[in-house]
This record gives sequence, C-alpha cells and structure tokens, in this order.
Amino acid sequence: MSKGTLKKLSAIGATLVALGLLVFLSIQSINKSLKISKLDMKISTELSYKEKRAATTSRMSAVRIVSMSSDGAALSSMSGTYLTAMGRYYVLTVMHGIAGPCELTKVMVGDLYYGCIKYITVDRAHDYAIMEVEKIDSRAPISIILDTPSLSPATAKHISVLSNVYYTGFPNTMGPFTVRGHIMGSDAFGSKNIYILSYAWMGASGSGVFNKNSKLIGYVIALDVGKTEYGVQVLENVVMVGRSSNIDWSPLFKDFYE
Repeated sequence: MSKGTLKKLSAIGATLVALGLLVFLSIQSINKSLKISKLDMKISTELSYKEKRAATTSRMSAVRIVSMSSDGAALSSMSGTYLTAMGRYYVLTVMHGIAGPCELTKVMVGDLYYGCIKYITVDRAHDYAIMEVEKIDSRAPISIILDTPSLSPATAKHISVLSNVYYTGFPNTMGPFTVRGHIMGSDAFGSKNIYILSYAWMGASGSGVFNKNSKLIGYVIALDVGKTEYGVQVLENVVMVGRSSNIDWSPLFKDFYE
C-alpha cells in the first residue's frame, strides 16, 4: 500500500472520529427539542405516602447515559441510577449499553452532561456496569449501604410476587418517564433475574427498579422475547430485571479496606 493511500485512509479515519464526536456532543441538545417532561414534575397526590416516596426516589436518582465506541461506529443511549458510597459518586447501568471507553461515556441530566471518571465494574454474567462519576448537584443519589438489599434471608421481604415496583428511565431517548408495575416472578433458578409486569423499550435498560420501601431491588435489563408459530414476538410488558443483590459492591469499598 502506498504512502499516499495510507495518508488518505488516515484522513478518512480522523474525519469519521471527528464526526462521531460531534454526534456524541450534539446528543445533549435532544432533550431541548423533545421537551417531553421535566425532572422536577410533581408526583401524583393519589399515591400513598410510601408509593410517592418510592416514585420520587426513582425519579430523582435517574440519569441517562450515552456511550460511544473509540472509532465512532457505535453509539448507545441507556438509563442508569445515581449512587453514593463513602463520599464518592457512581452510576449503575447495564453492561450491554457500554459502547466504548470511559472518556467517551457521558452521564446526562437535562441539558447537562457529566464525565465518567472510571469504570469500576463491567459484569457480563449479570449484565451490569458501575462507573465512578462527577457529583451531580441536581440529582439525589441512592445510598449503596442503606438502600440496596443484601444477600441475607431478609432480602425476601423486599422482593415478593405481586409487590408494586417503580422505575424511571429514558426509553427511545425520551423522558424521564416513571413507570409502575408489579413483580410476576423470577427465572427458573430463582436467583438471577426478576420479571415484572410493566413496560419498557429501547433506552430503558439500566433503569433502577425500586420497591414500595424505596429500596433498589434491581435494574432493567431487557424485554422478554417469546417464540410463536409466526416467529419471534417482543413482549413489551414483560420486563426482565437483574437483582441488585447479585451486584458485587466490594470494589467500591476496597480503597477504604486497604
């Protein structure tokens, strides 16, 4: 391959990356044009005190994440939950939405975006990612120590069939949308995923799911997909939720143990 050809390919590559970065940075303007709903919209007064508190907790900790691959070829938008532990701040989301390195992953709140400091965990087995982020003054972080159920037997009281749950996400880059549903059951093994009767769509993955006691019991992973004689059918109201009790939080505390 000649030097001239190499120079041309390098120039094309640089142009593609530059265009990708422009697309990435321009995403912050999407919320301006949509004007779907405001982060500070009031919660219905028809809800009970506990329900209102859970919905508010969900809404005030919800963030949107945009991630782009290094070559600019892949761009994803997903939802997440703003967390805190030991004076630091984090976002929990889904692994399958992480498209590129930390420096090309941004947390968005309204028209503002915040940088990813570093990825703490990217777990394929349970499809979750935790990233350390800058402090977000307009959001109310969930306490990992106080507001996430542990693996103890007491966890059962946080997760039971027909219990109401609440989550807030950014499906199809819109939102934040707050949704209520109820637990239908769990997978065949009873420990990995929960299934809720609710609603989700692309971009809602990563949304934190809260019970009526405002405990973070899980995170939206995907819609269920069924096979019929007519082909594959997406079940939009059957939502797969990863359990927060399966998350390994220990990497967030290792600096304080050493």
